[in-house]
Amino acid sequence: MFPSDAGPVEDAGPVPESDAPSEAEAPDPADEVPEDGRYDFGLPEGMALDSKLAEAMSPVLKDIGLTRGQAQALAGALAAHRQAEAGTGAKEWADIQTGWVNSARKDAEIGGARWDASVATAQGALARFGTPGLRAFLTESGGGNHPEVIRFMARVGNAIAEDRPESGGAGARPLEAAHLLFPSDKPKG
Repeated sequence: MFPSDAGPVEDAGPVPESDAPSEAEAPDPADEVPEDGRYDFGLPEGMALDSKLAEAMSPVLKDIGLTRGQAQALAGALAAHRQAEAGTGAKEWADIQTGWVNSARKDAEIGGARWDASVATAQGALARFGTPGLRAFLTESGGGNHPEVIRFMARVGNAIAEDRPESGGAGARPLEAAHLLFPSDKPKG
C-alpha cells in the first residue's frame, strides 16, 4: 500500500508471509537435497539402474547441491542417451551382418548358384557335430552369418558327405539295369 494524503491508515494486523510454507503444506521432496546423499532414480521401463554408478555419483550430486528433481532430470537425460546409443549400435550390428550375408551370397566358393547347397551342407555339419550351445551362440551373436563361418561349415559338410558312398555302403555292388526294370527279380550270380 502506498501512503496517501487521506490521513492515517488503521493497522489491519500482521500480514501473512506468502513465501513461508504453511504447516499443512509439506515441502516437495524433489526440491530437496537429500541430507544422507542418497538419490532414488526412476528409469524408463526395461532399463536397469547401474548401482555402482549411482553410488559413486551420489556424493558428487550432493556436494554440488543438486536436488532430487535435478538429479532425476540428469539421470533421465543419461538414460535417453544410452537408449539412443544402444539403438544405433544394434542397427550398425544388423548392417554388418547383412553385409556378411551379401558377401557370402556373392562368394565364388559358397555363393551364387551354390548358395542354397552351401547353406544346407553347412547346416548339416552343424547338426551333426555342433551342440545346442554352439547353435545358440552362432544365432545370438550373428557369427553364423559370417562368410568364413559358412565356408568352414560347408567344407566340413562336404568332407563328411564324401565318407558316405551313394551306392549304399562299402563293398556294395552297383545295380544292374535289368534289376532296375525288374526289382522283384533277384540278381543272378
